[in-house]
Amino acid sequence: MRRTATTLLALALAANATAAEAPTATTAQEIATEFASIARSGELWPGYRPLATPLAVYDGEQTWLFRHPSPPEGFTAVDGSRPKAWAMPGRHPAVTANSSAEIGGRMTGTLLADGERAGHSATALAAVALHEIFHVYQRQNHPDWVADEGDLLRYPFEDAEQLAYRRLETRLLGWALEGEDEATTACRAALALYYRNERFAEMDPAFAAYERANELNEGLASYVQIRARGESGVEMPADGWPATALRDRFYTVGPALAFLLDRLRPGWAGELEADDTRHLDDLLAEAAKAKAGEATCRIDRQRTMALFVAAKREVGALQEARQQRRSDFEQRPGRVVVVAAEGAPLWPQRFDPLNVEHVAGGLLHTRYVRLGNDAGAVQIVDEAGSDLEALTEAAGEHPLFNGVQRVEIAGLEGAEVEEEGGEVTIRSPGLEFAFSGATVERYGDVVMVRLERPTG
Repeated sequence: MRRTATTLLALALAANATAAEAPTATTAQEIATEFASIARSGELWPGYRPLATPLAVYDGEQTWLFRHPSPPEGFTAVDGSRPKAWAMPGRHPAVTANSSAEIGGRMTGTLLADGERAGHSATALAAVALHEIFHVYQRQNHPDWVADEGDLLRYPFEDAEQLAYRRLETRLLGWALEGEDEATTACRAALALYYRNERFAEMDPAFAAYERANELNEGLASYVQIRARGESGVEMPADGWPATALRDRFYTVGPALAFLLDRLRPGWAGELEADDTRHLDDLLAEAAKAKAGEATCRIDRQRTMALFVAAKREVGALQEARQQRRSDFEQRPGRVVVVAAEGAPLWPQRFDPLNVEHVAGGLLHTRYVRLGNDAGAVQIVDEAGSDLEALTEAAGEHPLFNGVQRVEIAGLEGAEVEEEGGEVTIRSPGLEFAFSGATVERYGDVVMVRLERPTG
């Protein structure tokens, strides 16, 4: 193909434009440098010393380790690195998410800076690392700042009135953050907490405890992260979060309570350090009462009623969606159904609480779950080469923690079933399955395994 000078010039300009638009990947060294700079620039939280905890960063090619006193086997010192670093090819097995894990005998913050994540700024990625390492600090110094995630599985998401009050509280907290002066801010914050208390009074105390614990856990870690980015506030969504996105809410509501405390009760973080049995909303309620003075604030009744109408409509749609999700699951081919013996349910050994959905009649595990009893265990993981889901049906009042009576796995391809003397094993990508004292029945592409009550 013959190309003219004009064509070549156009191609060159297009190439330059593409290069200019392509994001530059942020390196692990840049993240670690920015992390140290932020950590040294001022106190993010009383007593929090982020440079005392190691950091591991996976950049898509290597895992980098910073500030570790004894890097484990596989890591090699990187000559000339500043800050000093060790690296190993590939992803270290403990670095699976933005989180923390034990590496070389030390709790270590873990950060993923691969793929699209590498396009974020060094400041943004360093702030995420500071969030995760703050969790290490919390576990060491405030072990009670943690919620029972089992309560999330029982949370009353289908209660329209609860949803409406939650939305109203969200809107009022956002209004408080917009307060022009201290008294107005305090008055609006007090109103938000009034409706929160109304909501809490109508629910199981375990759910209020769940919310408050997560506001301390994820909320304060997010507050640290936001401050690390150089920001001093959050933006509250006017329409709140989807009905079932309660956990997402803590990452904004927690910091909102903290930033309101910054305005109304300077020094509150030190008070909380001294008495970590307090909750953010309790501290804010005291501050708002003291600072509101003669200020008055009211909400529009018509707009409030609209929240209740919308919540009722959304809960109805949620119930329909859960029924449809169950129906869609039941249409998937390649299935194994396990029925536990009466009085010998399967128990959850591990599961991913962030990838569990309520559906009609049970829980749908879309990424990972492991269940077992004395007769054996079954595990599914959504990994390369598999696309599995598991539906669990409860054996008791709690949807999972009183045991599972029945589990149905869908999406299996080419499952190999072996049965000998009551020992049943099934092999398929993403599935581990082995039980003794079991019988197998086959119905087309459905394998039904019935477990006998374990003896001994």
